[in-house]
Amino acid sequence: MLFTSGEKQRYQIANAVYDWFATQYDLQDVDVEVYHTDLTDDNVFGWCEQSDENEFMVTIHNELNLDYYVTTLLHELVHVTQTLRGLFDDDEREREAHELEMVLYNQFSQFCWNTILPQLK
Repeated sequence: MLFTSGEKQRYQIANAVYDWFATQYDLQDVDVEVYHTDLTDDNVFGWCEQSDENEFMVTIHNELNLDYYVTTLLHELVHVTQTLRGLFDDDEREREAHELEMVLYNQFSQFCWNTILPQLK
């Protein structure tokens, strides 16, 4: 299940990304909170932390444009799946997440174009 919190929340897009991602990866019984905050001083767009066995906190910069927001959220959701799979090597985690973020972004964009956007017309 997805929860959002923080400043300048983007619930609708976060929910759409999470729902789509959950169909690609098994996130059954996993809770993810997306916390929106200013990460300017941290010099990152986001990060992922495990709160409990099946609970995760994704912290994401609240001033990202839509493309960077979706890409960053997908990147951090990959980290959720890595933790669930037991992958903890930082270099391998980042390599895989960077490798997948644009592939997933393109797949999600195609999904939105074919399913979500026509419903809005």
